[in-house]
Amino acid sequence: MREALSVKNRRKKIHREGNKRTRQTQAGTLTMKYAGGMIKHLGLQMYSGAVPSIAELIKNAYDANAREVNIIIPFEKTWGAASTIEVKDYGVGMSFADCDDKYLVIGRDRRKEDGDRVEGSSTRKPIGRKGIGKLAGFGIADTINVQTVKNGRRSQFEMNYQEIERLNLGETYHPNVLEVGIKTDEPSGTRVLLRGIKLQRALNEEDFRYSMSKRFALLSGDFIIKVNGTPLRRDEIDLQFRFPEIFAKRPGDQFNYEDILGCGTIKWWVGFTALPIKRDEDRGIVVMVRGTTAQQTPFFFGLTGGAEGQLGLQYITGEVYADSLDRETIDAIATDRGSINWEKEEARPLLQWGQKKIRELLVAWRNKRREAQEERLLRHTKYMEKVRRFPDRQRDELTKAITKLASIDTIEDDRLDELVEFLIEAYERADVMVIIRQLMAASYVERAHLFEVLCEWDIVEAVSFAQIVRGRLAIIYTFEELLRAGTPEKVPDREDMQGFLAKYPWLIDGSLTLMEHEKRLDTILVKHFHLDPTRTTEGTKRLDFFCLRDSNNIVVVEVKGADEPASKKEVRQLVDYVEFFEEQQKTQSTDPSRPKKHVTGYLIAKHLTEDGQKEASHALARGVMFRPWENLAEAARQSNREFYEIAKKRAKPGDPRIEALETEIRGTKIDG
Repeated sequence: MREALSVKNRRKKIHREGNKRTRQTQAGTLTMKYAGGMIKHLGLQMYSGAVPSIAELIKNAYDANAREVNIIIPFEKTWGAASTIEVKDYGVGMSFADCDDKYLVIGRDRRKEDGDRVEGSSTRKPIGRKGIGKLAGFGIADTINVQTVKNGRRSQFEMNYQEIERLNLGETYHPNVLEVGIKTDEPSGTRVLLRGIKLQRALNEEDFRYSMSKRFALLSGDFIIKVNGTPLRRDEIDLQFRFPEIFAKRPGDQFNYEDILGCGTIKWWVGFTALPIKRDEDRGIVVMVRGTTAQQTPFFFGLTGGAEGQLGLQYITGEVYADSLDRETIDAIATDRGSINWEKEEARPLLQWGQKKIRELLVAWRNKRREAQEERLLRHTKYMEKVRRFPDRQRDELTKAITKLASIDTIEDDRLDELVEFLIEAYERADVMVIIRQLMAASYVERAHLFEVLCEWDIVEAVSFAQIVRGRLAIIYTFEELLRAGTPEKVPDREDMQGFLAKYPWLIDGSLTLMEHEKRLDTILVKHFHLDPTRTTEGTKRLDFFCLRDSNNIVVVEVKGADEPASKKEVRQLVDYVEFFEEQQKTQSTDPSRPKKHVTGYLIAKHLTEDGQKEASHALARGVMFRPWENLAEAARQSNREFYEIAKKRAKPGDPRIEALETEIRGTKIDG
């Protein structure tokens, strides 16, 4: 009876407010109105996808002080007219008045009205704040049925997306009321039933569980999420290194705590894996606020990594907990709670802290990884037994060379082993071993003579290497001439930027020295993506990319002209190429005779547009790197100059062959 009177009184109130609005209009007062289409933007578009939509319903259950929430969802099945998804919690529930005065009020700030504590709890803080999470179900369903029980009374109503969308400007929506305060023995709680599911593809249970568990740090004995009766668990990633290493501040705690001026106290951990992280959701730093994700991965606080650190970002994962971003006077979380507004003054200190912290950790990771590789190699019986067989000088050289290889922070164990084997085999060449055997068998006088022969061989080798570097410097000079002339990326039958890089890939990165242009891979991409080669001003056609390969790697190089920028479109396109080859490698990885290749990409252009820069930050996580034309020549010259100086030191001071080479280089422009 009281509920019926309440409905009658609310109708009178609506009538009075309508008369009041009429008087305000006559007095010149403006009124903000909304149409049914707003639900499309706040529900369908903002919470598109099963995981984000259902995650919002789980947050509502948490805010209802539920200790448990159950999700009933069909996996691996085609969606039909009878398909439903159910989310049921055992929280405080709602009365019919609560449904009307609280739940159905769009944009209601529950913290402002009810305080910053969940009803029925003295410690739990609510997650919700915007007052739009109840619309999340419309992201994947046409109909939302809500059945709720509070204090032995059950109410039920239903909302339909099409009915709401058809509302005219300013019209109110009245859900279909099915039950009002019916007496029941059921426990308090709320069940949300989604019908008319709009998902196109069947859901994979493993992927759903994984993605959902990544969104919540709240999973504990105090809050359990069950999917089809089985609790969610947060999977742990196998880490090679973890920071903090020692949990000294709070025994048993796995976090570091830091006070950030202007942002309060945060806690964090960051880890690095032994191999590049394959799953996007694992890569980068997750920012947690009030136990749920506020910034989705991959996120690196806006860092692109630089020349030294960009590959390291493929190995990094971690969490930062920053509840201070969502307080009574501060709200730096985006409306969909999927990102942080880093432009807000309150969020900037955390952004700056994150950038500095990642830089520090990348340095620490490189050092620890190098030390671990060195230790592993130097203790590797198979290698060291071979190295010990060499004479002292060569043994020392080999040891230093192996250590140098181990210092490459992104080199993987198998690749490192392969290179060390190659290095040892190079020292086992027959011509070198003949000289060593003669030296060991010779008399004292003969030994002195043979030592001179060995030194001479060393000098000849150094001069030969210096001549190779001299040739490379000449190539770099020609390359710079093409850049200054603004040469297009591809010109048939003429020297062009793309052909030059394909011929000399070490200009892009020294690690590509031994790689070759693989036209077969070019053709595969053209056929799969149905590419139509670009028509040049001369009427001929060309591709904007080329592929390189060796026994362990595939590299796709996207090339723009020397005066052309690259935009989001080019970055995204290159990511698609890399991901295609990665998927292709997965299907071949079961064949032991065809080991899986590592796939990366390079985008070469004058510079990146604004949208290109944003996309490039995300593309790094997929192994795609940007190189500006103007940096290539200088970087190549510097590295080859360093090799040249090393080669010179192996010859005697004043050696005429080295001096002649120096004179030749100084007499040209090739050394910049």
